[in-house]
Amino acid sequence: MSLLSALNTATSGLAAAQAGIDVASRNITNANVDGYTKKTQNQTTRIVDGQSSTVRLEAVTREVNAQLQIDVRNQTSTVESLTVIDDFLGRLELEFGRPEDNVSISAKITDLKRSFQVLATNPDSATAQSDVLRQATAVAEAFQSLSGAIQTLRAEADVRIEESVSNINAALENIEKLNGEIGARSVVGASTADLEDERDMWVGKLSEEMDIKTFRRDDGTIAVLTGGSDFLLDQTAVTLTFTPTNTVGPDTALNSVFLDNGFNAPFAINADLNSGKIGGLLELRDTILPLAQDQLDSLAFELAQQFDTITVGANAANIDLFVDATNVVPAGDQGFSAQIRVNPTVTATPSILRDGNGGTFAASGVSDSALPLAIIDMFDTAQTFVAVTGLNGTATLENFAAELVSYQANQKADYESQLGFQDQVRNLLQERLRDESGVNVDEELASLIQLESAFTASARVLTTVQDALDELLAVIR
Repeated sequence: MSLLSALNTATSGLAAAQAGIDVASRNITNANVDGYTKKTQNQTTRIVDGQSSTVRLEAVTREVNAQLQIDVRNQTSTVESLTVIDDFLGRLELEFGRPEDNVSISAKITDLKRSFQVLATNPDSATAQSDVLRQATAVAEAFQSLSGAIQTLRAEADVRIEESVSNINAALENIEKLNGEIGARSVVGASTADLEDERDMWVGKLSEEMDIKTFRRDDGTIAVLTGGSDFLLDQTAVTLTFTPTNTVGPDTALNSVFLDNGFNAPFAINADLNSGKIGGLLELRDTILPLAQDQLDSLAFELAQQFDTITVGANAANIDLFVDATNVVPAGDQGFSAQIRVNPTVTATPSILRDGNGGTFAASGVSDSALPLAIIDMFDTAQTFVAVTGLNGTATLENFAAELVSYQANQKADYESQLGFQDQVRNLLQERLRDESGVNVDEELASLIQLESAFTASARVLTTVQDALDELLAVIR
């Protein structure tokens, strides 16, 4: 080997060691930075005339388990969806309370029954009649309050869908930008490792909002699709659009999330949004909370139906204790709990609770307790409710109310359990990903020692060659 060849080799060794030290130092510095992955300075040997020569520095790369990364993202979408649902159901449970709570709809219906029991012992008592009306009003107000709470939660979910759509668009915009930079650097063989880390961070943020699929192209760029395989990002990012509804009620049809890819007419993609924050919000808004409303409406409707006409022996007494906003007992249950109220006619004439207001029944006098007793029997008789998911269709009013309240608590407990399990799974996956793709400081410190030794050795070779060249020049002189 010539002196000049040795000089070039030693110089390339110094550069290689220096580059390795730089990468190892950055690894150690960023070891605790979220999303940072271990970087490696790749080197190859340059072959000249069939013999190894200088060291060639290749692009810095990173070490990432791609499949494990996908698993973490998918699990993150699941956890974020459950987190949103668990939060809303916790607040819904607080509104419904427990069956034994004095403020629950179940307890208020029981209080109404007890007021009729008192009335049955004192049918001519104005105080007893007034107490029945007071308890009936409390029941109606409880229905209205619960219905209002459900629709308030739906409205909040609707607004938060808009926020999620905004976050999704921002993430897609940043991924598109980073794709462009990564593609450009890949063409010239430059390192894209740090840019890929940043892109992964935005893909991770996107997976928090919705379930996605990704695949990598040869130039290092990625494509992003919805869970239903609609492109969110191919060469350019699409735009999601959503308009919240100003006023949300039991009968209000709420808007869909639309995908605008720039060449087709915008189309709804609700069916593709099955997890992530937006998936959880849509499930709450369109399935879970409407079911709670249906259950509440079914109870309110059956209560009004039972108090419409009371069977007293072989006769029937009209009362119409509970009516809607038009002062009639509705023909259907949809949205009834939002407008149920005590009939103003009964409020104006409390004796209707004893005498009825039409029908074939006629009280024998002011002390006749036949109608209040028949109402008590009605409370104790199983009724057939409007079919509704999750609840028994045949039950007494009190039992159905208690079952309705218990359903909300059980549903909250079920989602809370799911969230705890799925979060544990995500934590385990994240830990594995950090172990395989993150920085091990001990390994990097050991690598630094080796690189320092290599740098020192190359420096000695360089010094030796320099001394030899000096001696050679001295001889020539």
